[in-house]
Amino acid sequence: MEGMDKLRKEIEEYIPYNEQEEQDKKVILKYIDTFDDVLTRKNEFGHFTASSWVLNKEIKY
Repeated sequence: MEGMDKLRKEIEEYIPYNEQEEQDKKVILKYIDTFDDVLTRKNEFGHFTASSWVLNKEIKY
């Protein structure tokens, strides 16, 4: 499965926590369907990004 297809499938299968997440999910899927490149800055309307900060149980770096 290609990268965008896999990402779209994961978003489709995501169960929203509340109404806001349900609306966000619809917008994200529509955006993926509307634009070819949603993962890089080449898309002048915007792109998806993600970041995280992961700690262990002892909250040590």
